[in-house]
Amino acid sequence: MKQPMLFFEYLFSQKGARRIYTYTEDYNLSCQHLCEKLGMRREGMFMEFVSFINDAEGNPIYENTIQYAILKKEWIK
Repeated sequence: MKQPMLFFEYLFSQKGARRIYTYTEDYNLSCQHLCEKLGMRREGMFMEFVSFINDAEGNPIYENTIQYAILKKEWIK
């Protein structure tokens, strides 16, 4: 079992997690592919959700962010 899968298993079985979720930018296709490979489902996109960088004038650059999630009952299947 690969490390992300082991981590999910640990969170669900040892830590009592009910739901695991993550955010990724809409242009980060490799992260989206990994989430889907791990069985997570795409829950939605947040338009201009958050900014971690600024343009040359110091204005925030907002990015579109996708949320993925998986429930414990989905993981067990």
